This record gives sequence, C-alpha cells and structure tokens, in this order.
Amino acid sequence: MRESAPGPRPSLAVGCGVLGAIMVALGLATVAFIVFLESGASTGRVTLDPLDAYPPGTVSRFPRDGFYLVRMPDGSTLALSDLDAANRAATGRRCRVAPIPTGEPALTEALERYRERLSPGTASLTLVFRETCFGALYDAAGIRLDADGPNLDRLGLDLDDQGNLVVETAERSCTRRDGRQFLVAVDCP
Repeated sequence: MRESAPGPRPSLAVGCGVLGAIMVALGLATVAFIVFLESGASTGRVTLDPLDAYPPGTVSRFPRDGFYLVRMPDGSTLALSDLDAANRAATGRRCRVAPIPTGEPALTEALERYRERLSPGTASLTLVFRETCFGALYDAAGIRLDADGPNLDRLGLDLDDQGNLVVETAERSCTRRDGRQFLVAVDCP
C-alpha cells in the first residue's frame, strides 16, 4: 500500500511576507503615536507665543484647539472654550461661539441692549461672542449676556520656563451667571 503525499505546505516566503507587513504596520502606528504625543493632544497642553505677543484688548482664536485667548484691557488673560454648555451637551449639530463682526448691526444692538449686564472690565471692549444654534450671547470675559445660565468654560493658563503661554485644554473651570453674580462656580458636565 502506498502512502499519500501530504498536502501543500505554506512556503517560508509567504510567512516572512506576512510578518514583514505586520512589522511595517506596527512601525507606522508607533510613529503616528509619537507624533500624537508630541502635538500635546494627549496632555491637553497647547503652547503659545509669549504673553507679550498678545496685546491687551485683543482676542486670538485657536480653532484647532477649540479656544479663544482674550487679553483684557487691564492685561489679564483668559482662555475661553469656543463650545458653550448647550452645544457641549448637544447630540446633533454643534455651533461654536464666534465674535460678532465689527460693523455688523447685531454687535451695536447687543452692546446697547446688554450694557448693564456686561461684566467688569469688558465695557470698553466692542466684543460680543455669539453662538448661532441656540442664540446665546457672551461678553469678552465669556459671561452670559442674554440670560442667566452657564458661561463659557475657562481653560487653565500657565507660563512655561521659556515664558510662553500654555493653555491646559483638559483643565476646565465651569461657572454660571446668576443675576449680578457673574462667576458662580458649578461642576463641569
């Protein structure tokens, strides 16, 4: 009786090719992970220019990181989230806050209508943030103008060893407006 020959065996070249492809994929994943870490995305730290690069009375937007840097006229600095509480909680469409453009009649109207509700230090600025999904308005310090309720979240700010501003996007401070009390602390959702 004759024994049957065993079935075809996988070649060594095929196995090495699969192993090589796996090694290349792991290498690319490692490089992508390192780039992610160096971007600050995992830590929530965004390093900006030195404080002097942002003159008092100016607003700078950082859309990729989701915040505004506001230098108040007195030189104090705020980092405000560009996503308000209503939009943070929304499951559908989300709108980010944006300054009402200078020269737009809505800006003059908002400043006149809510002058008495502006927080201290913002009256000299012609800046009102508007959110278009729900119609909320906020002054330059992120304080709710059109109603009592949640203000814009404030993000942590620090200076690094080189004097650069560092915004801690993962460090939110949440407040709400309650009548003439501008910054009533609340838990962040």
